[in-house]
Amino acid sequence: MEQVRTRVIEKISDTFNAVAKHQAAWIEPDIQKDLGLICEDLHISKAGTHQDKLSPVFFDPLGTHNVPSPHPTDDQGQKFVKEIFDNWDKPSPRPPTVTDQVYKLVDRIRDIFRSSRRDFISESGWPTQLRTYANWTECGNITPDLIAEEFDGLFWLSPRDQLNRPHTLLATFMKSEANETLSKYETMVMLAVMLTRLQSDDCPNHSVIPIMIISVFPGLKLRILETHYDYRGLVIRKSDFLSFANKDSAISSMDILMSFMCSKMTGNTTDMNIMIDPVAEVPPPPSDNSSQESRNGEVKSWSRGSLWRNVSHSIKTYILKIKNALNT
Repeated sequence: MEQVRTRVIEKISDTFNAVAKHQAAWIEPDIQKDLGLICEDLHISKAGTHQDKLSPVFFDPLGTHNVPSPHPTDDQGQKFVKEIFDNWDKPSPRPPTVTDQVYKLVDRIRDIFRSSRRDFISESGWPTQLRTYANWTECGNITPDLIAEEFDGLFWLSPRDQLNRPHTLLATFMKSEANETLSKYETMVMLAVMLTRLQSDDCPNHSVIPIMIISVFPGLKLRILETHYDYRGLVIRKSDFLSFANKDSAISSMDILMSFMCSKMTGNTTDMNIMIDPVAEVPPPPSDNSSQESRNGEVKSWSRGSLWRNVSHSIKTYILKIKNALNT
């Protein structure tokens, strides 16, 4: 597994460097493959599930009908959620800035996901929040000095330790107007998080880091991105935009969003053959001597320590450039 993980880190770092050198803020479809990106449509059904049969699947949405309803009597239950939506169209005292719009939506998503009590009794005997129901927990520890302060406003969630899952749920705050095209910023976040988690000690037996990103844009809209890395490159499934522009659209979109944020974490994340094309011709096994030499060469050339130092330097350099560009 160690050699597989090192190989994955090497390939992800290659993709990271290629994307970082891309000059434009948006990555057009005709050059995505050249950068090692495989961008697919993420079609969402009205029931808040995957509309297409995808493979592999690492996040299995519950469906809006399976998301626990707000608790009928708890102070943080139905009344709390009703107040959120009743105040949705309330005008702000001053014209909202781009940052105001983004934080307004994210704060309300947090209230629904992390604060509102649901009609589901936890082991402690109390109504639980959706975050707890879906087995997510805060994980600021996966953002060390490498990227801790460079992505403004990110919030991070990872599975409870006992699940032994490398899945990650996070939100990005986009300051540019919504664009159907994949952004360089979104892509860099994905790659940086994958590299960080693979290098950490919290998921040593996993070769795949599945990530779900809630990418929030000005204008009270967002899209859902599901991503993982395999032999093809960085596979990104991108949804259409969900609108939260008014109360009615917000209620419908929030139901769909909660279905995805409460997804069952699934998929083979310990795949030893993740970097091997399953339909490619398999070369004959080498002789004993050449096999040993090959393994020794791999260990020497794939030194994780030196590789990670190079990757770390690249991430720090390029993310700082991105942050400066976004703030200008």
